[in-house]
Amino acid sequence: MEKEISLYKEIEEPVVVFHKPVTEPHRNIPHLHSQYEFCYNIQGADGMFADKKLYKCEGHDLFLIPQTCVHRILVPKGAHYERCVINLDASFVDAINALPGMEGALMWLEKHASGAPLKVRLNDLDHQKFVTMVDAYLYPAQTQQSKLSVLMQLLVFLEKQFSSAKEGEVRQAESLAERALVIIEENFRQIKVSQLSKELYVNSGYLSDLFKEAYGITPGQYLLLRKVAEAKKHLYLGRSGSEACALSGFGNYTNFIRTFKKIEGYPPGSLEKLDPL
Repeated sequence: MEKEISLYKEIEEPVVVFHKPVTEPHRNIPHLHSQYEFCYNIQGADGMFADKKLYKCEGHDLFLIPQTCVHRILVPKGAHYERCVINLDASFVDAINALPGMEGALMWLEKHASGAPLKVRLNDLDHQKFVTMVDAYLYPAQTQQSKLSVLMQLLVFLEKQFSSAKEGEVRQAESLAERALVIIEENFRQIKVSQLSKELYVNSGYLSDLFKEAYGITPGQYLLLRKVAEAKKHLYLGRSGSEACALSGFGNYTNFIRTFKKIEGYPPGSLEKLDPL
């Protein structure tokens, strides 16, 4: 039997925290995690796609991304992008909840394991508190006990921030490339690349050039990546390969297997399944 591969193979630790200033998004394609994710846009991003919706994203916006929610951040080309991200595996959350005296301290997270992403905006004081705690967690000379203490402080802070949070504000696409992206996100199961230029009343070559300039890949490449991300979600949730193929918009099962393996580097059957409750 082939070894199972995690849903998002780059994340192998139960807790991942980072604070990075970059000029391009860390992963500029639609992706998903089995972890809870907190994504804080310090500056640079101007949009967040999450399960087919385009959400407004500005400096100091903090998102809670539900488990298995297909998402990607939008950063204008050349923008100075800085963010903090925290990923928490469900096993870590369960372990903390089970500790004596904790009384289910992280049960609030489980309420947001599915559904729409939540968003809050941090004021200047809370921004400083949050980034200071993230940087303290990342300080290399820390003991594991100290790191856990800082992490628990972070989680208390996050619980307070999201205690009355609402779904993020959906915004309209602005550029032609963004409009093409929205059309793909909303219709990826049935749309063909050739339909995009007709929908937008522009030349297909011109649209492809604009899209690649904005996102680094062609509309056709993005469409395939979006379908594969959707297939990964359904496979992780326990659906069969043929079900994932149909639900993600691949019309041919053989083509689905070939495309999935080419993009991900492993066949669909190797992806781990969510443990049944």
